[in-house]
Formats: sequence, structure tokens, C-alpha cells
Amino acid sequence: MAAATAAATLALAPGTAQAVGPRPAAVERVPATATATATATATATATGTTRIAGSSVPTARKPEVNGFLAIVNKVRAEVGVPPLVWDESLAAHARQWARVRVTDCELIHSNSRYGENLAKGSNPRYSLAEAARLWRDEKYDYDRPSNSCVDGHECLHYTQLVWRTSTRVGAAKARCANGWTYVVANFDPPGNGTGRRPY
Repeated sequence: MAAATAAATLALAPGTAQAVGPRPAAVERVPATATATATATATATATGTTRIAGSSVPTARKPEVNGFLAIVNKVRAEVGVPPLVWDESLAAHARQWARVRVTDCELIHSNSRYGENLAKGSNPRYSLAEAARLWRDEKYDYDRPSNSCVDGHECLHYTQLVWRTSTRVGAAKARCANGWTYVVANFDPPGNGTGRRPY
């Protein structure tokens, strides 16, 4: 991304946005076998609208889903918006797209009707929670008074996380052919509407 002056801003609008940076420091304790650090990359977009019926969380994945939701809903609580609920239909859509991308691990969007955040990490154990922390950390690059991303930085992942009218989320991850882990999160209704504030 081109260098920007302190006065430069990036207006919120639907579309693709990218941010590249180091993986945020872990908030929780990680076992010694999973301490490899990674460069993480994320991208987010939101388009269209739809309604999806909710369903149950798969038992085998419940701890990881709960960790992901805990981070996302804490971020939402900090700005006074209601928590998101897990939606297995959205998670199934995320799983399908993650499987499509495992051959190249490129952060390319599904261009679905959902809001979509993407991330990848070189650690084979890169988790949904780590991706959520990466998106959360963009809050420092969001300027609420101007409703914009500042200094040419990325903030649209964060604004999707805290978008007031989003009520459901589903996420999935897959191991890429190159060993990286690819994460997809879908939000419904989608956020990042042009000219609208997230909260």
C-alpha cells in the first residue's frame, strides 16, 4: 500500500481491503509445541444482504468456536453492540471457500452476499481466535469521528467485527498446500456499508 501522510484517510465502503503485518501477540497461553510465530495476512469485504437460519455448533469444534466468539463478542461489547451468535450455515459457507483456496492460499474473496474477513498464518495451528485478534487490532487504525481508516492503514476487518446490524457469524479454517492455515469468517447481515458508521 502506498505511503500516506498523517492527514490521509481511507473512507469506509464495501469492497476488498488488505492489511499485512505481524501476527498479534497471543492473549492466552499456548503450549510449547504450538509457539511458532507467523506472519499473518488479512483481508475483508462485505457485499449484499441475506438471512440465514441459525443452527448448532459442531461438538468437535466447540472449544475453538467458543474462543473465537469470546474475542469477537468482547470487541463488540466494548463499543456497546449486541453479541454475534454462531451460525452453522455461515460456517459451512466459510468451510467451502477455505477448501477452494487451499491449493494457492491466496486471500481472494468468495464474493458472496455475506460480509467476509479472511486471514492466513504460517503456523499450522493458527486458530480462528488468532485471526479474530488480528482483525480486532485494527481498531487502533479506525477513527470514529471521521468514520475512516487513518494514515493509509487497514481497519475494515475491525469495522466488520463491530458492525451493529450484523447478528450472525460462521467461520472455518483449512490447511493450505504450502503449510499455512487459511481462515474465513462470514457475517450476516454484512457490514461496511458506504457512508454508514459501524456503531
